[in-house]
Amino acid sequence: MSKTTAGVTVLDHAVDAVYKLVVSVDVRRSGAYDDASKTRMRRRLYAVIDQAFTEAAVPAGAVHREDRGDGILAALGPGIAPARILGVWVTEVHEQLRQLNAELATRLGLRIALHVGPVTHDAQGISGHAVDLACRLADAEAARRLLDRDRADLVVVVSDSLYREVVCHGGRFVDPEDYAPARLRLKDGATPAWVRLPGRPRPAPLPDDGGPEEPGSDGPPDNRPAGPPGPVPGGADDTLAAPHAPGGVYVGGDASNNEGNVYHGPVHIGRTVRGTYRA
Repeated sequence: MSKTTAGVTVLDHAVDAVYKLVVSVDVRRSGAYDDASKTRMRRRLYAVIDQAFTEAAVPAGAVHREDRGDGILAALGPGIAPARILGVWVTEVHEQLRQLNAELATRLGLRIALHVGPVTHDAQGISGHAVDLACRLADAEAARRLLDRDRADLVVVVSDSLYREVVCHGGRFVDPEDYAPARLRLKDGATPAWVRLPGRPRPAPLPDDGGPEEPGSDGPPDNRPAGPPGPVPGGADDTLAAPHAPGGVYVGGDASNNEGNVYHGPVHIGRTVRGTYRA
């Protein structure tokens, strides 16, 4: 629907908006790449994403795609089931990334966020709250921190509404039990979301997101192992109660849990294994 004002035709965005699945893909620590390596990184990024769409039987014409320099913004219409993207496509991205990184010294890391909502198209691209939310979820500090904390190369973040309307019902490779709840501090306030590390068990609980990061604080270079996690400003540390094991303690680093013990003489408390559940 449109209206004409002073001889200019203006689209009515409220009418023209169409519900679509929005996918935002960001490359980890893209600022650490120099110009030459960034060109190679972008070529690899598109190869991974395009091959995953092909393997998931998503026609090229069904995907609206925009280049973001260090990432990709895509929108898929109602002809493509969101469960196929959340399941088969995400699985294929993980597999393509795994094969690629086996040969790279500087591993390609991706943050992928997904949300469904009204999307408006114009001559420059797509817009709308659904687009904004998907991009902010992919850029959330908690998503960045999760990649480093678990030394992973791919994190998937879905909006709370997408999880409740699609993910929790399951499907081929959707695996709702592999998602962990997270409360993210985005530009427009705290937002509930769900996070997954494809190919791995459900992540340990995330503390509340510490808020927007400072420029240049995107962590160590890709070819340097991330250090152990420290306390999160304004939140708890990574040693949290395990949601899947009532009455136990989830240990995310060096820790000991001792109650009602009396020690006589020297006692050595051994080092725990990171990520090990102790009942």
